[in-house]
Amino acid sequence: MEVQFAQYSIPVILTVVLGLIYKTAGTRVSDRFKPLIAVLLGIALGIIGIGYKGLPWDMVNIVDHSIYGLMIGASSVGLYELQRTVTKPRL
Repeated sequence: MEVQFAQYSIPVILTVVLGLIYKTAGTRVSDRFKPLIAVLLGIALGIIGIGYKGLPWDMVNIVDHSIYGLMIGASSVGLYELQRTVTKPRL
């Protein structure tokens, strides 16, 4: 079995990019919408992956990549919450 690290880099990159955007935007982005933004952006990245890989735009690829993108966004939210909890623990 081959170990692949590349599949985990997208959630980390998305976490870093969204963290920078949220820090720059300040209070303009509500905490309520941050997970939704991350998941929607993850789905968009998943769908962009269809064109990047040169795959046909059929229903199977769209659904597969949308679900993969959903997982990218959810992973990003989890990583962001973990980093936020470690740096600012809730009491």
